[in-house]
Amino acid sequence: MTRSLGLAAAALLGTLALAACGNTAQAQPAEDSRIQVLSSTTVYANLAGQIGGDLVDSVSIIDSPSQDPHSYEATARDKLAVSKAQLVIGNGGGYDQFLDNLTQDLHLPEQAVLHAVDHSPVPAESPEPEHEATEHDAHEHEHEATEHDAHEHEDDAHSGHAHAGYNEHVWYDLDSMRELVPEIADRLSTISPENRAAFEANAATLDKELSGLESSAKTLRGEVQGRHFAMTEPVPYHLLEDLGMEDLTPAGFSEAIEGGAEVSPQALKKMTDLLAAGKIDVLAYNTQTASPQTERIRDFALKQNVPVVDFSETLPPNTGYTEWMAGNLQSIETGVK
Repeated sequence: MTRSLGLAAAALLGTLALAACGNTAQAQPAEDSRIQVLSSTTVYANLAGQIGGDLVDSVSIIDSPSQDPHSYEATARDKLAVSKAQLVIGNGGGYDQFLDNLTQDLHLPEQAVLHAVDHSPVPAESPEPEHEATEHDAHEHEHEATEHDAHEHEDDAHSGHAHAGYNEHVWYDLDSMRELVPEIADRLSTISPENRAAFEANAATLDKELSGLESSAKTLRGEVQGRHFAMTEPVPYHLLEDLGMEDLTPAGFSEAIEGGAEVSPQALKKMTDLLAAGKIDVLAYNTQTASPQTERIRDFALKQNVPVVDFSETLPPNTGYTEWMAGNLQSIETGVK
C-alpha cells in the first residue's frame, strides 16, 4: 500500500475538521430568525448545517450513535419538531420510514420535504434483480451477485417495513451526496431568497471537499480493487463497491442483522467458512447494529487474521460528514493491506 493516500487523507482530515461546522462569512442572525431544518439523522443535519451556516438551525431526530435508525419509533416530541420545521430532510427509500410517517401525518407540502434518494444516481444505476440471487435480494436490495450467494433466497427480515429495490444507504455514495448538496442549497434559497448567494457559496465549498474525497477514493481504488469484503449489515456497501471491491457476504446474513432477526445457521456457517478459508480480505462491521451474532463473527474474523473495519450509520460526535468519510477511507486503507 502506498503512503500517498494516507498522507493525502491526513491532510484532508485536518482541513475538514476546521470546516465541520460549516462556518460562513455572515454575521450570526437572531436565533428566532434562522431557518428551521430537521433531518432524520446527523448526516443530513450536518450537510444542511454546512450549507446554511449561521442562517439555519439544523438538528436531527437521530442524534446518538447508540440509536439504530432502522428500529427508531417517533415520539410526540418528534412530531412537534417536524411541525415546526421549514425544511425536513430524510434519506428515503424506506430507511427512515418514521420520518415519512410524520411528514405524511402532518400533510407537509412537497417542497418542505427532501429525500436524498430522489436526487441520487443509485436507483437509476441499479438494475432489476435477475435470476442470480444476491446477498440483498431477500431484502429487496440489489448489488452484484457472486459465486458465494447465487441462487439463494431468504424471507425479508424487515417484515412490515417498506424498502427500495436497491441499496438505499446513499450517504455512503459520494456521487449521491454531491447531487444532494445543491438541492439543499436551492431549498434553503427558496425559503430565504435574499441569502441565496451565501447558500450557493457554502454549497460550492462543500462540493469541493466532496470532490477531494472522490479523488482520495480513486487513489485507494487502485490499491484495493478486486479485494473481497463481507458486511455484517449493508450500510457501507456503496463506498466499498465504488472502491472496486467485491461483496462475498453470504445470502441472508446482513439483511437479518439489519432487520433485528437471527442469522440462519446456514448463513453463519458460510460466513465462518469464508473467513477461515481466507476468501474475505476485510469484514465491514456496523457498530450500530451489533448483536451477539455479529460480535461472534467479529471475534472469529480477528482470530483468522481478517481485518475488521468499523462503520456507523450516523456521525461520531463533533465530526463533520466529509471528515467522517475521509476517516472511513483511511480505515479501509489501513485495514486492506
